[in-house]
Amino acid sequence: MDNIRIKPVWSKSKEDIWNEMFEPLEEHSNGNSQPLDEQKHKKGFLKRIPVWAYAASILLPVLFVCRLYTVTEVTLKGEHSIIKLPDNSTVTINADSKISYKPFWWYMSRNLSLQGEACFEVKSGSLFCVQSGQNRVNVLGTTFNVFARPSMYRVTCISGRVEVQAGNEYAILNPNMQVVSDERGFSVNSNVTPLTATGWIQGMFVFIDTPLQEVIAEVERRFNITITPDYDPNRIYSGTFAQMEKPEEVLEIIGKALEIRFCIE
Repeated sequence: MDNIRIKPVWSKSKEDIWNEMFEPLEEHSNGNSQPLDEQKHKKGFLKRIPVWAYAASILLPVLFVCRLYTVTEVTLKGEHSIIKLPDNSTVTINADSKISYKPFWWYMSRNLSLQGEACFEVKSGSLFCVQSGQNRVNVLGTTFNVFARPSMYRVTCISGRVEVQAGNEYAILNPNMQVVSDERGFSVNSNVTPLTATGWIQGMFVFIDTPLQEVIAEVERRFNITITPDYDPNRIYSGTFAQMEKPEEVLEIIGKALEIRFCIE
């Protein structure tokens, strides 16, 4: 009997057998109470998820927030403001005006909305759009002024080239050209002095064949006052002068030309 030896049928070492028997117990003792098969299933599932799916789960919410986040700049009556856009384009905003844009989405789409009046100095690049209700200006890089009030829409090209859509009308402007769209219709002027559109930036009043109602509205915006409407709004006024410190001085200049006296409320 001492000479009889039985050869085991398995080929695994003692260490392998020990690990197979007690590894599940060790995992349970470490606080992991999930069944071994379930753990292996989850590990295999996670390995099957591609890297791009992980990236998308993070990137999509970020893009969504960037697409929606909007900055709005408002000037009150009697105020001017200069705004630098993300691409270093400059917007000078006149009194009682508002612009809105998406800073985190800017390099995807250079779109901006305007209510009121502003002068734009646009850096060259992708399409730059200024939307005012149903009216729109498209440029690539230029300087232009937009007047977008309820009674009138006016775009003046200072440099470069400007594409204007006013309602159903369309025009291409070169320097010193201007589009006017109001209750009287749509017109393109081809010989406009830039000062007539941008004089307000230097603190000037520039009116050329302007309805008196619009003249008074501009004075009210510049000085944050209300003027008693004791005048004929259909009269036309032309005049250029520096902005005075007191609104009474401005109204005196306008009133003398039209033989009208104005009262400030």
